[in-house]
Amino acid sequence: MYKDDTTPIYCDRCGQANRPQARFCFNCGQSLPERPPSVIPGAERETAPDLSTNTGKLPLNHLLRQRYRIVALLGKGGMGAVYRAQDIQFGDRAVAIKEMSQSGLSPDEIAEATAAFKQEALLLANLLHPNLPRIYDHFSEEGQWYLVMDFIEGESLEQYLLRWQREHPNGPPGLPIAEVLDIGIQLSSVLGYLHSRQPPIIFRDLKPSNVMRTAEGHLYLIDFGIARHFKPGQVRDTRAFASWGYAAPEQYGKAQTTPRSDVYSLGATLHHLLTGQNPTQSPFRFTAIHSYTQPLEYELEKLIMLMVSLDEQQRPASMAAIKQELQRIAALQTSSQLVNQSQTLPSLTTATPEASASAAAATPVGAAAGATPPEPVPTPPPGASSITPRLEVSPSTPTPRRRLYTYSGHSERVFALAWSPDGRRLVSGGYDHTLQVWDATTGREIFAYRGHQEPVRTAAWSPDGTYIASGSNDHTAHVWESASGRRVTTFRGHQDSVISLSWSPDGRLIVSASLSKQAIVWEALTGKRVATLRGHTSLVSAVAWSPDGTRIASASLDKTVRIYDISSWEVIFVYQGHADSVTTLVWSPDSTRIASAGEDKTVQVWDAANGHHILTYTNHSDEVTALAWSPDGARIASAGEDKTVQVWDASSGDHLLTYSEHPEDVNAVAWSPDSTRLASAGDDGQIHVWQVTAA
Repeated sequence: MYKDDTTPIYCDRCGQANRPQARFCFNCGQSLPERPPSVIPGAERETAPDLSTNTGKLPLNHLLRQRYRIVALLGKGGMGAVYRAQDIQFGDRAVAIKEMSQSGLSPDEIAEATAAFKQEALLLANLLHPNLPRIYDHFSEEGQWYLVMDFIEGESLEQYLLRWQREHPNGPPGLPIAEVLDIGIQLSSVLGYLHSRQPPIIFRDLKPSNVMRTAEGHLYLIDFGIARHFKPGQVRDTRAFASWGYAAPEQYGKAQTTPRSDVYSLGATLHHLLTGQNPTQSPFRFTAIHSYTQPLEYELEKLIMLMVSLDEQQRPASMAAIKQELQRIAALQTSSQLVNQSQTLPSLTTATPEASASAAAATPVGAAAGATPPEPVPTPPPGASSITPRLEVSPSTPTPRRRLYTYSGHSERVFALAWSPDGRRLVSGGYDHTLQVWDATTGREIFAYRGHQEPVRTAAWSPDGTYIASGSNDHTAHVWESASGRRVTTFRGHQDSVISLSWSPDGRLIVSASLSKQAIVWEALTGKRVATLRGHTSLVSAVAWSPDGTRIASASLDKTVRIYDISSWEVIFVYQGHADSVTTLVWSPDSTRIASAGEDKTVQVWDAANGHHILTYTNHSDEVTALAWSPDGARIASAGEDKTVQVWDASSGDHLLTYSEHPEDVNAVAWSPDSTRLASAGDDGQIHVWQVTAA
């Protein structure tokens, strides 16, 4: 925090006036000429007595306000301290108490500090969000101010990053991408909440030291001392406040801070966590994040570099847009929960939850996001599938009993699901790194395949049922015997997570896709590469071989589906009917039609020979992550992030039923070979086997 002064430093390059203590120009980043300490306002403070001597002195078991018993001193700074205490009026509930000292401050500084302290109390008292601590009390006692809030067991992101670096001395200097994405999603969520208040609340001081992290990875935004309400029409802030390196240029008195000021700070924070490069050492200069060994790194850098634009008009307009982009990238990384958003970033190549297609029916395996059950919408915009905790044939009809049993062998989310060609077994796989083969009639586990080292994303039976092919985040695809689990082939041709695969109808070849812009065709029993399918301009999310064996379809985040002729491995045509990323697709059993779906919330059925549109199914209220065409060709089952599986007529698009018994997102769905039953699985790790005709 700093105060305006009449003796700014002017930049030699652009002429911009900067704060007296500045080392770099906030407008262009140029190093500023040094000034003698004697002429830098406030420089004498560096040798002033420690102002913290009057804080942090409460003894153990001291009782504040006859209610809060001091248990421990957690931290101490220049103007205050933080204690852990017990609230004896609420069963010794653990609380944190912030103490602010007024000792050593001038009258103006006391007024300023007191106002900031009360500001934090008043702001937080009226806010309720999972990533914000609750405020229980604030009061003054014996010349000190106290703020009572939730006690958060954990450490700051600053401490966490330093600990990570100590524990991984030979690794990258920053946190793993998956963790940074999860952090970004949580912070964009809480900042978006603040910005949505009326009037909007601008946090203005986001940095790793102001974010607490629990052992489970849950984040809390702390220290609201300089947060402020946005005032429409105001040219600049009344007082300029900034954390050097993390604050946007406009926070140095140039203009009024807006929600885009927090966007800048979030970008600077994510850059620091990802690269390990502290922005206070080179403000306004953010180096390239990585060498783009993964497409995700390029996508994330594009987002962060937009966020830290010096021109606030070039930054993303809202936290909602940032959150959605982070969710899409995180879904590809397969390590975060997504929360449904509808806004998109300007000029960004978006990433989406991917799905996979397997066998002739191309069972999709998609990355799903947590979403609240939506209200029924007669004609929603193009979209995704929904699942609520009950089943309905129509809004007015009673709920029939459909579920036959629940398979509960997995301990984490399930993404892979396929029915054996003879209908006697099912194979499922997920985030517990296992594939499990089980009896389709009784739900009894037969055996578990544990050959993958990371989460399993896709699985498919060979046409004769002898083998199972599986793909994983460990960058490999395995072919193994379905009766014994003995591995036959390990395909290592992919450089990232294998998210989709499909057998050729003759059982000789497999096509698979990972987080790249191409798919690879290889021999199932030798792993020899046969062909590489190119042409997409973004990541391939799903692949499926036509039942007649003549073509391969691939879906992509570039909003298209490409059809390849296997005689030449060349593209026959490109379907471009979707308005957003395509994440799953399936062929009709007779190979004449294709159904494709994704983030635009629609399922589109079109002619597989020429791409002519036939119909669009629009009953889903969120992203569609899984499709399955019934073997008899009459019906399509679609599922997704709205927690439902919906069955509808493949010729007319008429809705037939909605299965709503999954409590979380549905990632996979598969028909039994006789077209009478469906198996569906999702984020809750449970697999439901249910009959399409109600009992």
